[in-house]
Order: sequence, then C-alpha cells, then structure tokens
Amino acid sequence: MDTEPNMTGVVFSGCKITEKLGQGGMGTVYKAHHEALDKFVCVKLLSPELAKEQRNIEFFLREARSAAKLEHPNIVHIYNFGQENGSYFIIMSYVEGKSLQDLVAERGPLPVKEATDIMIGILDGLGHAHSKTVIHRDIKPANILVDKQGFPRIVDFGLARSISEEKQLTMAGEMIGTAYFMSPEQGLAGTVDNRADLYAAGATYYYILTGKYPFDGKTSIEVIHKHIGEPVPNVILVNPDIPLWAARVIERLMRKKPEERFQTAEEVTAELRKHNSGEVPLEAVSAERTFDIPEVTARMAAVPPPPPPPQQASLEKAGTKTSGRTKKTDSPAITKPHEPPSMFKEPAARPTLQLAALHNSVKIALHLALTLGATGCFILAGASGNVPGSLTAPLASNPAAAFGLAGLGAALFFWALWQKPLKFTPVYLLFAVTAAAAAYAGGAYIPAPAGADTVAKGFLALKIGLENMFSQANLIVYALFLYLAASKAVFRDNWLFKVLAVAAYLCGLAFTYAYFKDGAQLAPEGIWLAAGGGLALAGLAAALTQKSFNLFFSPQGFFLAANIVMFAMFTNPQVETITGVKVKAEAAAADEANRANRENYQRALEAAQAEVLYDVDGRPVEKKQPPPPAEVKPAPEGELRTRARLQYYTVLGRRVRSALAESAGIIFIALFLALMANVCFIEELLAAYRERELY
Repeated sequence: MDTEPNMTGVVFSGCKITEKLGQGGMGTVYKAHHEALDKFVCVKLLSPELAKEQRNIEFFLREARSAAKLEHPNIVHIYNFGQENGSYFIIMSYVEGKSLQDLVAERGPLPVKEATDIMIGILDGLGHAHSKTVIHRDIKPANILVDKQGFPRIVDFGLARSISEEKQLTMAGEMIGTAYFMSPEQGLAGTVDNRADLYAAGATYYYILTGKYPFDGKTSIEVIHKHIGEPVPNVILVNPDIPLWAARVIERLMRKKPEERFQTAEEVTAELRKHNSGEVPLEAVSAERTFDIPEVTARMAAVPPPPPPPQQASLEKAGTKTSGRTKKTDSPAITKPHEPPSMFKEPAARPTLQLAALHNSVKIALHLALTLGATGCFILAGASGNVPGSLTAPLASNPAAAFGLAGLGAALFFWALWQKPLKFTPVYLLFAVTAAAAAYAGGAYIPAPAGADTVAKGFLALKIGLENMFSQANLIVYALFLYLAASKAVFRDNWLFKVLAVAAYLCGLAFTYAYFKDGAQLAPEGIWLAAGGGLALAGLAAALTQKSFNLFFSPQGFFLAANIVMFAMFTNPQVETITGVKVKAEAAAADEANRANRENYQRALEAAQAEVLYDVDGRPVEKKQPPPPAEVKPAPEGELRTRARLQYYTVLGRRVRSALAESAGIIFIALFLALMANVCFIEELLAAYRERELY
C-alpha cells in the first residue's frame, strides 16, 4: 500500500491545509485555513486510487453539486469544488465537534430530549434537501456532525441524487448506502425517494437512543435481509426509559412499505416537537397501546408516573420551559450537559435570531449613514471654490476647506469600508470612488451666485436637485441608474428580481430614446429601430435564461448595445446634416478660391503681354507665360464627416454637462452610486449571516 502523501501546506482554491481530520470511503478530509475569509474550512480530497475511474469522480463531484444547491443551518455549507494540484477537492464549512457516531461511542445512549432535539435538526435539514429534490441516501450517525453546542449538521452527499436527475451513476441492481441504516427499497435496489431518508433517520434515532443498531449481523447481506424481512425490534425492550411516543415514531419511520411511513420530514418534526416540548401530557401518551408488553404497559400506565433516573430528572428540572426559553429553578439539579440550541425551538421563541437581525439592521443603517455623509462631504468640497464650473477652483481658491472636507469624506468611506465582511472588494471600491468623484464634480458645477459660501451652495444643490428631479435633462441619469441596477439584479435566482431587472432595462432604454429624441426634428430610420428592438429582445432572452455572466450571451451587453443604437439613431442624422453643411461650405470656398486664382492669373497674363523686354542687342525677348493656377479642391467628404462628428460630440457634451449642472444631475449620479455601494454591503452582510448560521 502506497504511503499517503503529506498535504500540509498545499493550497486548494485559496485554502491552505493545516492538518488531517479523518479518512472516509471516498477520500480524506483535512482542516484548512481560508486565507481570503480568514476562517477555518474543511477540504475533502478524492482518493487518488478512486480518481482513476470516471464513475468515482462523478460520485465525488455529485456530492458537491448536490450539497451546493442547499442552504440550511443543518447542512454543511459547500464553498467550492473542482480539480487542483492533481486532486479533486470539495471545500466545505468546518464544524468544531464530533460525529454523532463518535458522540454515542463516547457517552453511550443519549437522553431522550437531547436525542430528539438532534433528530429535529437532522429532519429539518432533510426537509430542506427534499424540497430541492435532493435525496441523501446515506443518513447515518457517522454523517451527522454535532458541534459543541449540540447543533447537528448533515454531511457527505456523495450518494445523494436529485429526483429529477436523468443521469444515474448506480448500476442496475446495485445497492447504495450503509447496511445498518439502509431502507428495504435500497436493499432491493428499487426506486428510492425521500422516504428512504426518513427510514434511515428512524434507524439513526434508534441507534442514538439505545447505542445499538436496529438490525445486526455477521455480514452486510445478513443485515440487509433483516431490514427487508424482519419486523423492527421494540426500542423499549432495549431501553425501558424511552417514552412510548418515541418508540411509536421510530416504528412508523421504519415500516417496510414507504407508503406506510411518515411521508415528509415536516410531519416527523411536528410530531417530535409536540412531544419533546411537553405539549402532550404524559397521561395521554401512556394511554396508547402500540406494543403489547405487559410489564412496560403497567409501568407507563401508573399514575403518577415513576420518577425518572437521576440524570433525566435533573434535566427536566433544569429545562423547565417558559415562553420558549429555558430557565433554571432553585433546585440543586445537575447542570444539563448538552442543552439543545435555541434553533431547535419554534421560530416565535428565538431571541438569538431577533438580536442578530437587529444587530445587522443597525449595521446597515450605520453604513447607509456613513456613505451618504461621505457623499455630502465631497459635494461640499466641490462647492468650496469661488468659480462655478471649474474642478480646480476649490483647490486653488479654498484649499483648506476643499482638502479638509474631501479628507473627511474619504475617512467616512473608509469607515464604511471597514464595516464590510469582505473588506476590499473591487465592485464596492469602484462604486465608492466614482460616487466621491461625481459628488465633487456636482458640487463644483453648482450654478451658485457669486459670493455664496460653501454651506449655501450645498443647500442650493439640494434645492435644485429636488426641483429638477423629474426634469427631461435628468432622463439620461435615470437611464444609467436603471441599467446599473438591472445589471446588479439580473442573475438572481428569484424570478421576481429577473422580471424587475428586465423592466428596469426596458425603462432605461425608453429614457435613452426620449432624452436624445427631445428637440430632434427628424424621424428615426426603420433600420435603427429594428436593430435596437432586436438587441432588446436578445437582452430579454438572455436575462430570463442566464444564471451567471456569459460573455457572448449577456443581457448587460445586449442592452448596452441597444442604448448605443438609440444614441446613434439620433446622432448619425445630426452628423450627416452637419456634414452636408460643411460639404457645401467647403465646395463654395473651393469655388471662390479657384475663381480668385483665375482672375489673378488673367491679370498676370495681361500684364506680361503688355510689357516688352529687349536684350542687349535691342532685339525683343520672348517672355515665358505664367503657369496656370492649380485648382483648389474641397476637403474629402470623409474628413468633413469626422470633423462634423467631433463638432457634434463637443456640442452634445457641453449640453449634457450644462444640463446636469443646472439640474444637479451629477449629484443624483453620486447618490445613486453611494446607494449601489450599500447594496453590495447588504449582499455581503447577508452572505456572511447565512455562513455563520445566525438564522
């Protein structure tokens, strides 16, 4: 057998391996440090021997694909997967704790309440997976990680598959799963659905309550045959302290026919929560007769019920439920060793969630205040000059105020940046820097009267902006806003976001049309309208079908091209008009120059003919005729068109700049960019919130 290579220090997708955690059937799991997130993660590597077969690689990658579709606190989160350094890897969240298998091996059977809380978490995770059409197919204690607070997480989706998945990696007649927890239909290699996971959950519940497998044998085949043909052993015979309702849940979960079991994980969790919370009186439970075991029935039917074992009694005293929270009594009860986390309880009684949500709301409000305050400082910095319309005037005439206000704005932006979970990200930095630049320019271009101070200019900018909020001059600003906002939301999985993004793209395109059409005395050509409409339809199709950026089928690219077509549709006729004027003027100038040259030539010719020259011998000398003048030709039409286009763009730029300055449109741009930075911040905060499983 080959010696296992030392992977310490090897980096996979930015995660540096620090130590080995364990060995599994598909490969090895390592602890690693994620350098970008500054946190520990797990890196699972496919065994090199298994990687020699494509089928094993598909199994391994299917684990990553299956788990990556799931976002739930009770399922280990997948960050990345792929191939690097000659190995196939999966990067997942790191759980500081033990597997449920190791926990039972160390402590023995778990108390009913603790075991039930763990099962509720497992079933909550399974319910989420089943809602995404993912079946785990290998639920067992070894695939459940329990952290130090007793919170369970499901791992190892290597055998998982989607109900709608067409490609099957298991061959006909092949049994997939672990024999001790395998459902009868898996043992028979039959059709498997979510109820197979519920059967395995029942077997897991049996194991953690008793410390024993439901069925045991010398070989896996023997165990599988027992799952298929033998009745489920009575869990109360193994551990008489287990309540009857728990035995009833296990018996129903592990029925041979899937249609006779619980049909969904939600049904099971509702049943477990009802009994584990104490909502059902013990007398009502003890009146049931699911098993005909006289000694057990007599014991449970006794009124009042006998006191539980010391440890269980202490747990019940220490765990009295009051308004969804656990409170301690004055009795000298033994402290509960593994109190279930508040996430196991009903949503209405989760103060941790409320405090975390409040904390994030405060952070969002603080970040918004910082970015808007920073934008305001840059507006005032631009307005501190004494010459409107000059970007250098503030620095030349009032450098102390300009640099001071700009420095304060930069400090506020850095403070906002410090609030971010990911710190320096290019998109956020781009929005912040451009917002600062636009705010400074907007302040510098405020048409303020002479002698107005900086604060007065700031209020004037606000007044002008509010008065011209719906001005025609700001349509191009709103078109830019809508394009950027739509580009930010178009790849969301939520269809509502996609529809809103498409609507924003189309409205922005309409605003671009209206802005350049305003005042243009011409009708757009059909070919331009057709080109713009075709690009808009292509962008619509890309927006509704694409889930990530695609260079060749991008909604951003198509709608940007459509806006450019709208611009060209009104620009080109204007350029042609100017070109025509220039062609006529150039032709007239050339004709005038040629006429003047001909007249000058004629006069020179007449003068030469009138004058007679003689040589030294007195003979007349024949004079040379003056050369005819060269014809002056007008400039080429292509050159004149280039001049016309440059002239049009210069005039258009002045018009746009003047309109934006007079309507405070540049300040609108700055505020919008600051809001886009806030959108980036909220997205990062929610992503970090989900990672830390605060809700």
